[in-house]
Amino acid sequence: MITIYFFYGLAFFSLGLAASLQLRHDGDLPLRKQIPWLAAFGIAYAISAWLDMFQTYGTDPELNQVINLLRMILQPISGLLLLIFGWGVLTKILPLPGWTHLIPGLLIVPVAFVIAYASTTFITPSPIEIPIDIWSRYLLYLPGSFMAGIGFLRQWHEQKKRGYSEVARLMLATGIAFLFEAFVVGLVVPAAPYGPASYYNYNRTVYDAFTGDQAVSDKPFGLVNWLDYDRVLETTGLPIQFWRMLSAIAVTALVVTGLDVFDALRKRQMQQLQNERDRAQQSAITAQTAARQTAENWTDALISISRRIAELNDVDDILLHIVDNGRNLLQSNFMGLALLNGALPDLELKCFANDNQIGIVNSPIKIKNPLILDTLLYSKSYCSSADDPAHSLEELCFFVEQSARAAAIVSLNLDDKPIGALWIARYEEGAYSETDLIWLECLADQVVIAIQHGLMTSQLQSFSIIEERGRIAREMHDGLAQVLGYLNLQIQTLETLLKRGKQDALRLELEQMRQAVQLAHADVRENILSLRTTLANEKGLISAIDEYLNEFGIQTQIDTHFENEVNGSLNLASLAEVQLVCILQEALTNVRKHAQANVVNVRIAQKQNGHQCEYLLMEVIDNGVGFVTNENGKRSFGLQTMHERALAVGGELSVRSNPGNGTRIMCRFPCLSEEKLRRRNQVLQS
Repeated sequence: MITIYFFYGLAFFSLGLAASLQLRHDGDLPLRKQIPWLAAFGIAYAISAWLDMFQTYGTDPELNQVINLLRMILQPISGLLLLIFGWGVLTKILPLPGWTHLIPGLLIVPVAFVIAYASTTFITPSPIEIPIDIWSRYLLYLPGSFMAGIGFLRQWHEQKKRGYSEVARLMLATGIAFLFEAFVVGLVVPAAPYGPASYYNYNRTVYDAFTGDQAVSDKPFGLVNWLDYDRVLETTGLPIQFWRMLSAIAVTALVVTGLDVFDALRKRQMQQLQNERDRAQQSAITAQTAARQTAENWTDALISISRRIAELNDVDDILLHIVDNGRNLLQSNFMGLALLNGALPDLELKCFANDNQIGIVNSPIKIKNPLILDTLLYSKSYCSSADDPAHSLEELCFFVEQSARAAAIVSLNLDDKPIGALWIARYEEGAYSETDLIWLECLADQVVIAIQHGLMTSQLQSFSIIEERGRIAREMHDGLAQVLGYLNLQIQTLETLLKRGKQDALRLELEQMRQAVQLAHADVRENILSLRTTLANEKGLISAIDEYLNEFGIQTQIDTHFENEVNGSLNLASLAEVQLVCILQEALTNVRKHAQANVVNVRIAQKQNGHQCEYLLMEVIDNGVGFVTNENGKRSFGLQTMHERALAVGGELSVRSNPGNGTRIMCRFPCLSEEKLRRRNQVLQS
């Protein structure tokens, strides 16, 4: 018995020690909050078992009384600790079903009866330690072990649902071990005349609780053993302490293993959570990177559009650039732009971009889709949803066979009046987001700005034509009109001289008149040549300049030389080409009228920056009399006009001249980029 008590106490002490060591580990273990109660119970019950060992071994009577007193104190304390642990395992780890809230009310009467019945046993003639032992087991050990067993069985069911078969089997074994513990520790008690420990019989033979020897029972007549130490010994041939030792070893082994398994499981779950968090962070980083890249792409696109608008590029070129980039950035299969040709519903497709081509529409294509027309009528943006009927998205994609499955439409408003619509479409399902709609509205604003600048460019070109007409008018006023007025006076003078018979004076006046007519004739021919070169340049700018110089040389008898060092296109904007020709005409007019030169050299070259043209250079050099560059007069007015023409297209002009050393005029114009040239060629081809 001493050995059994020793290992019995050792098993529970190991349980308490293992639970105490588990508290040193960090983590959110499901049983962690209940472990202190389990550790305290294990150590307290181990000490109680060892006190039984010393009591069995036989000690001094006074020491035996002390041991007995300590045992009476520790037994209910350990039972209370086990009860707290069992309640925590049953209720704190997993929430109880709703119907279990009725259990406390249903148990009030039977529990009160048991407690009252237990209280009466303390006034019986038997020693006080016997009722303390028995009712500690009935009221504390039994419900504590039973609740712990049920709690572990609930864990078994929960872990089984989660798919943790290993943990589920361990929880099942632990629950069964605690239920067995409830039986051998809480239900089997020393022989007593009450409770499950006795029943009515005429046999008065009992067994000593510690030695197992037969003795005469002091119970009331007719009460004998039913579920106490004696009955277990009679039935199994082994004392109850042996079975408690086995139960303690099983509970200790299973609980310690369960704590380790739960810890490993929790670590695995924490690792999974960490991995999920890492994946979420990586996804967030990827999303942020994608969002940043999208924002950069949109910023680059808007800056590119704004630069094209500021440089007064061709409007069709800008609109094609907008629809092509907008389709790509909004991940669409089609993007269209339509403009009103009068009032609603006279809406015509202007340009488009799909997966295979982009282009300007030259033949009128009427837009009949009600969604586009309604968007224009009410000036409200539209974004399709999954509930929209399929037929409502018809006639949105042109020059393709597919039909749209998702679309977004915005109106183009100029001065709060609708002038057209811009829309995107996809062939696959997947509605556009609010962000996509916002970006589409930004593109619509750029389209309106481009159209406004196109109108401004047309006005500037009109102003240029008006200015050119004004220049020709001034030239005619200063030249032809004055000459005609002079001739009118000279004719009157000739009549007077003819009447007086002054032949020599008459001949001199006729010679002066002939020179004036020749000068007027030269001015008229030069103005006609300037108009033909400026407005009729279908042959190309270089050919027009060459032809103009040849005719200028024929008319003025000035030797002209043209050096063209440009291979291919000049890479200039249309307005810049016009201003270049006007500057050349003004420079040659000054040569004819003021320079008294007989040789003029014109040179055109390109300044390259790698494979990209940086600017175009034009030089006009004569061998005339020259002039002082700060001189006031007509030449200063003409030079000022040339400076203004160069600045109007982002260029610059410089003049170098000294009296007797001729004049050199240098003009530089910025070239178009390769992207702008590509777009321009696409417009021309379309």
